Amino acid sequence: MFAWLWAVAVVLHLLYLSNSYAAFSSLSADHVVHLLLGIAALALLVRPRSLALLAAVCALTPVTAWFEAPRLGNHWLLASLVAVVFISAMAIGALSKTRDISGAVLRDALPAARLIFLVVYGFCAFAKFNSSFVDPTASCANFYLNEVARSVGLSQFNSIGTSGWMHLVPWIAMAIETGVVVLLLVRHTRVLGVIVALVFHGIIAFDTAHAFSDFSSVIAALAILFLPDTFFLSFTPWLRKPGLHIAGLFVALVSAVLLVWQSTDSGRLSVSTLGHGRDWLWWIVWAVLTAAVIGWSVRTHMLRSDIELLPAHKTMLVLPALAFLIGCGPYLELRVGTSWNMYANLQTANGSSNSFVIPVTAEFTNYQNDRVRITATKDSGLQQYIDSGYELPFVNLRGYTSTHYDTSITYERNGMTTTVEHTRDDPTLGRELPWWERKVIVFRALDATEPVACQNTMLSAR
Repeated sequence: MFAWLWAVAVVLHLLYLSNSYAAFSSLSADHVVHLLLGIAALALLVRPRSLALLAAVCALTPVTAWFEAPRLGNHWLLASLVAVVFISAMAIGALSKTRDISGAVLRDALPAARLIFLVVYGFCAFAKFNSSFVDPTASCANFYLNEVARSVGLSQFNSIGTSGWMHLVPWIAMAIETGVVVLLLVRHTRVLGVIVALVFHGIIAFDTAHAFSDFSSVIAALAILFLPDTFFLSFTPWLRKPGLHIAGLFVALVSAVLLVWQSTDSGRLSVSTLGHGRDWLWWIVWAVLTAAVIGWSVRTHMLRSDIELLPAHKTMLVLPALAFLIGCGPYLELRVGTSWNMYANLQTANGSSNSFVIPVTAEFTNYQNDRVRITATKDSGLQQYIDSGYELPFVNLRGYTSTHYDTSITYERNGMTTTVEHTRDDPTLGRELPWWERKVIVFRALDATEPVACQNTMLSAR
C-alpha cells in the first residue's frame, strides 16, 4: 500500500512541475531523469509489490530533486530523504549474508522514514509559533483557509481581519499540526494521529488556487507507516480482488494520460483541464484511503500502534539527523528556503527572529545581511519583488541573473543605487555561483514590514 501511494505522490509531483520539465520536448539530463522517474512511478502503480521498481523510483527521486534545486518544494526534499533511506536499507539487505532485502526495508527503512516524518512535521509545526503567524491579518492559516473556502464555493467567506474568531484560525492550525506529532509519538494514539493528518491535509488539498495535493500525497504515504500491521493484514484479502486491481490499473492509466498530456502540450490550451484531472485523481485516492483508515479504526476500536521508530542499523539515523539539521537551518542562518518552515510567516535574519521560542538566531552566515531592493527591471520574475516590496539577499539575485536571460535592473544595496543595463555582461551578476551557493545555501525574500506577510508562492530568485 505504501509503495502504491508513493507512486501516486511521485505522479502528482511531476504533474505540478512547470512545462520546463516537459520531458518529451527535450533530451537534456534533467528532462530525461524526470521522464524516467515518471515511467518508473507508472510501473510501480501497476506492480506495487516490486522492490525493484520501488528501488528505481527511490533512486531517481533525489536526482530530480538536485535538478529542481534551488526551486525545490519541501515535500520533494522530504521525499528525497525518505528515498535515500529506502535505497540505503535495500543496499544493507543486499549486502547481508541472508540477502534479505524485504527484511531490511521493514527493520531499517520504515523506522527511519517514520523518524524523518516526525522531525520534518515537528519543524513545520514549530515554525508557526511566531508573532506573524498568529496575526489574522497576515497569517498563512487565514490566507489558505480563504482559498479553501472559495475553492469549494464559499466565495463570500473571509477569515482575514481582526474579529475574535479570526484570531482562532492560526491557533487551531498550530494545535492540529502539533497534535499530529504528539499523537504519533504516543503508541496508544498513533492511529488517531494518522487520521488527523489525513483529514487535515486532505482538506488543505481542496485549495485549487494553490496546489497542495503533491505535498498532501507525500504526507499521506508517510502517515500510513504509523499504522499497525493489523491494518494492512485486514486489507490483504481486498488487495487481491480483481476489482481493486482493475481500479489500480485505471489510476495508472489516468496518471499516464495526464503525464503525457502535460509533457506534450504547450500549456496554452489545457492548463485548467489538466488541473482538474490532477485534483480529482488525488481527491479520489485521498477519500478512499481516509475512509478505509477511519472505517477500520471504528470497526476494530483500535487507536494503538506498536510500530518501531528506531532502525536496526543505527547508521540509518544519519538521514533523520540530516532532516533535523535542515530544520535548524533558519535558526542558524545557514539556509532558509526549503527548511521545513513553509507557510509559517517565519522570518529569521540578521540575528533575530519573529519566533516566540527562538527570538535570536545564530548568524553562521552573513548572506542575509547583504540584501538588495529592486526598484526597476524588465524581467517579469524580478518584477515580483517590486510588486511585493520584498527585499532579497544579493546571493539570490546573483543566482537568478547568472542563469536567466539578459535583462536590465536597478537596485539598492548598502545605501547605493546601481543600474545594470545588461546583467549577463556584469562581472558580478553575470558570473555563475558555485554549486553549494546555487543549490544548497538557499534563502527566501525578506519582508521589511510587520507583521511578516505570508509568502504564498515561491518567488523567482530562489
